[in-house]
Amino acid sequence: MPKPKKAKVKFKKVKLKKQSIKTFEIIIGVTFIIATSFSYIFEVLMADVPLLVAFLMLVSIIIIGIICDGIGNAVVSVDEVTFHSMAAQKVKGAKESIKLVRNAPMVANIFNDVIGDIAGIISGSTGTAIVLALEEGFGRKSILLSIAMSGFIAAMTVGGKALGKSYAIMYSRYIVYYVGVCLYYMKRLFSRKKN
Repeated sequence: MPKPKKAKVKFKKVKLKKQSIKTFEIIIGVTFIIATSFSYIFEVLMADVPLLVAFLMLVSIIIIGIICDGIGNAVVSVDEVTFHSMAAQKVKGAKESIKLVRNAPMVANIFNDVIGDIAGIISGSTGTAIVLALEEGFGRKSILLSIAMSGFIAAMTVGGKALGKSYAIMYSRYIVYYVGVCLYYMKRLFSRKKN
């Protein structure tokens, strides 16, 4: 009895489009500008604030990262069809919502990766600044304090994003619509300033 022939699997060679390379370059540039700007702002703000305010700033950075991650997940998981009927009825923010969904990979990349990762980096440096301030106050170094802060930031970020992800998928239409409404009013505000 002859042996059965093994099926050969062939994949097409995929070439990166010029647009993909340009997008990559833009994301690197935008990430660098946003990261350095926010790092500078938070370094300046952290210099003269009480520990409670610094801790609230840390929590707010983590929350921003969680919210942005949720928006990115909502845009990827929503269906565009819902917003077409809204756009036909000229509902404010519907056209912007459609644009978000049509550019879902780019939007998800900006919200999940760019803003989300920057929030993670800044929360880490903010946590380090809080630990250093506490160590200075106590007059000695503490490895446990540093470990506890790292654990707190990681648990809040990962736990928050896990919870946010399920809400983002469940309420994706609402989230994308309200982000679209925000974009609608931002466009109107900037067009007024130009005029």
